[in-house]
Amino acid sequence: MTIEIIRDIWELYGVHSNPFSTAPILVKGGIIPVECFIGRENQVLQLGRIIGSKGGSRCLIYGEVGVGKTSFVNVVRRYAVDKGHFSPFKEIAFQSDWDSNELILNTLGGVFTTIKLSNKKILKDETYSKLESLIDVGYNDINYSIDVLGSGVGYGKSRKTTSRIISSTLSDFFADVCKEIIEKTGKEMIIHYNNIELLSEKQIKKLFENLRDFFQIEGVHFVFVGSLTVKGYFQSMPRFSSIMTDSINIDTLTFEEIKEIITKRFETMRIEGLEYVIPFTDDCLKVLYDLWGGNIRHILNSLSTAIQEQTTEKAEIIDENTLSKVLKSVLHKRYYSQIATPRAKDVLMEIIKRDEITNKALSDKLEIPRSNISQYIRDLEKVGCVYLKRQTGKDKFWSVDPTLKWELLKESKHVQKTIQAFDN
Repeated sequence: MTIEIIRDIWELYGVHSNPFSTAPILVKGGIIPVECFIGRENQVLQLGRIIGSKGGSRCLIYGEVGVGKTSFVNVVRRYAVDKGHFSPFKEIAFQSDWDSNELILNTLGGVFTTIKLSNKKILKDETYSKLESLIDVGYNDINYSIDVLGSGVGYGKSRKTTSRIISSTLSDFFADVCKEIIEKTGKEMIIHYNNIELLSEKQIKKLFENLRDFFQIEGVHFVFVGSLTVKGYFQSMPRFSSIMTDSINIDTLTFEEIKEIITKRFETMRIEGLEYVIPFTDDCLKVLYDLWGGNIRHILNSLSTAIQEQTTEKAEIIDENTLSKVLKSVLHKRYYSQIATPRAKDVLMEIIKRDEITNKALSDKLEIPRSNISQYIRDLEKVGCVYLKRQTGKDKFWSVDPTLKWELLKESKHVQKTIQAFDN
């Protein structure tokens, strides 16, 4: 028997690719058309005014993971780029092991890649050559990187001293690059940083305090994107918070806005000559909206999984009951079949009900010794069910992979009564 492994189900629904993709809208290109951006009018105007101001700025965009912060910034940057502003096509994603040098080098890398791809001569030949050499060498050879920029540092310097010098030298070079770009384009620049929440509070404070002067380079608008906790970290740094221009909260979209976004995706991604099919009922979408508190990333992921699992030879329209059945079946295949003991599953079910919970709370609730709880947690970690969300002192707070929340989906009361009557 031949099993069809690779298949395109989305053409059955009249679209050329997955309309439930969680990829962000990009400054250039991308899977999701910019026309699919809905809402956020006030926030768009606010960020637009900040970028439109002269002299540069520092703005924090914050909100829960998965609410659309990156798409929001990219839509504003796309408009700015169309108006002549320079901004790297791809946002610069923070890495947890970055130091000051690596942040500046990666920023320069984003600038260089965009200049190279756009094939526009906006830097002097000498500056472009230096930038190209610097990116080719990267951070691995500090002495050669310094030599590229012509700082004249001797090899006798300690690594710590050299590191301080290269940060200053890289910052000065970045300022020179920015100045040339601004003079050539006649517009100020925008630099977009993502995933700041990947850094610990200690890392954030060290990095941003060290780069306070770098983030004040004239004519550059720095946009930082992070979770809700990042705003608190910024506020706890008086020297850095004093140079912040503004902060913008990106909240969850309304149910009607998310419904409109999905409809717009089907319209813009429709295969010419075909009618598209929206593969879910309003009740199905509302159940997911309530489950995820409006988090669009989790809603789209859930719909994508359910529809791909349910679809065989024709388009399907799933309701809330089919959704629950299909997604719970996925949980069984992905996770539950790998859980060794019923008690471990009891622990998992208790964690699913909450945003986070400690070993002690689990022990008290389930009346299981804490030593046993620890073993069950280790077993659940191995199969990817749970992860350590945070730790305060000796207390570890555990949470589940977001998909495990599908366990909380329920069938409608009407269907439950019908099944019960049939059984009787």
